[in-house]
Order: sequence, then structure tokens, then C-alpha cells
Amino acid sequence: MQKNLKEKQRSNPRNIAKLQKERRMKRYRIIKSILKVLICIALFVGLIAYGFTSPMFNITEINVIGNEKFDAEEYINLSNLKIDDNIFKFSKSKIISNIKNNNAYVENVTIKRKLPSKVEIKIEERIATYIIPLEENQFAYINNQGYILEKSEERLDLTMITGISTELENIVEGNRLENDDLEKLQSVIQIKDAMNNIGIDKELSAINAESKFNYILSLEKEAKEVQLGSISDLSSKMLFLKYVLEEQEGVPGIIYLNRDQVYFSPR
Repeated sequence: MQKNLKEKQRSNPRNIAKLQKERRMKRYRIIKSILKVLICIALFVGLIAYGFTSPMFNITEINVIGNEKFDAEEYINLSNLKIDDNIFKFSKSKIISNIKNNNAYVENVTIKRKLPSKVEIKIEERIATYIIPLEENQFAYINNQGYILEKSEERLDLTMITGISTELENIVEGNRLENDDLEKLQSVIQIKDAMNNIGIDKELSAINAESKFNYILSLEKEAKEVQLGSISDLSSKMLFLKYVLEEQEGVPGIIYLNRDQVYFSPR
């Protein structure tokens, strides 16, 4: 009964017309949706083509911010960006690589397109905090993370670290000290910070970090050497060091902080 009823309903002319109309509307909606997608794609392609060809998007200004060590022109040259280049035709990642791989002082680079025609290069520079003596009166400048920033014959007014074990051929701008030396560097930083906390860090000229059980500090202005021992109990050692510097000002000698009894031995 139900089957015969359904067949009669389908064969009804009104129902047939209704079904045909629904099918036409469905096809129309599908075609309309496809046309919308095609129009959007065409507009998108057109905008891209316009962006890549219109003189409106040619670079008129390249700004460098955050730089201190090197002037803006240095970084613009490394970027390979040129005035009148199209602003969309360069790769940000490639420019970042160009700059970072050719200047060891660069920590981070950020590139921004400022439409329609300006580019901003933001630079974060590393800062030289220590120097390492090399052969033939050369020095390597390093930062707190152990990156080798520069090799030079000029000795900067920075604390020198001796006793470094990184091979000379690996002391290359952009490289980092070997792991053993990075551990030593962290100890050196702790020593420098402990001296800074009580205001005597300016006296420090060099640290021999050959042995982690006995860091040797050179205080050139005071003509004193400090046998520090390990970095344990730094606060107490620094307080005694400050006391000796005040009591024995200008007297050459050795300050022993690496033994059961701490004392000053004049030379």
C-alpha cells in the first residue's frame, strides 16, 4: 500500500514539476558557488600580479633600527636589498640568513614590510664582554654566551680570560666556545657578578680559568693576584677580598682564598 502511494505521488505532475525545480535550484547554487570561488581566485591572482608589477610597491626607503656597533649601511649592504626593488620579491628568511651569517655580532634580525614602499630591518646586536688572548698579539672578543664576535690586534678594556681550551683553529668569528670553556665562562660570569655586587669588579683585569678548582684573578691596578679556589662560597670570599683591597691598597701581593685559612701575602 505505502509503495503504491509513493509511486502515485511521484507520478503526480505537480510533484514532478516541484522536483525538477528543486534540482534546477540546487544546480544553480552549485554553479553560483563555483563562480564565486573562481572570481575570488581571479581577484587574488590579479592583486598578486599588480603587487609584483606596480611601481607603487617599489622600495623607496630602507630603515635599520636597534644597531649600535655598525652603521645602517653595513646591514643594508648585507641584506642585498636595493632601492626600487619590488617590496614583495624578497625572501625575509634569506635576508635574515645573509645578515646573521656575515656578521657575528648579530643576535637576531626582524624584517618588516611597511606597505606600500618601506622596509624596516630590526637588529639585535651581541655585546663583547670578555677577551681571549690568541697567538701573535691577537685577541678574540666574546660575549656572555661564548660567541666569538671578532679577532683583532686591539686589546679592549675588558676582562681577559686565559686558560681556554678551545682549539685555535676553532676560534672563528661566529663560532662558539667548546662546552668545557662554556662552563668556565659561566663560572667567570658568576665571579664577575659577585665582585660587581660589592663594587670591586672594576679592579679585575684577567681571570685564569684553566682549573675550575682554582680560578686565579689578576688585579693589575692593585698589583695583586687572587688565588680564588672554586666558585663555592663566593660571597664570603668577595667580602674578604674587598677587606684586603681596602687594608692593603697599593701593596703588591697574593691573596689566598683557596685554603682553610684565607690571608694576604705581600711580595
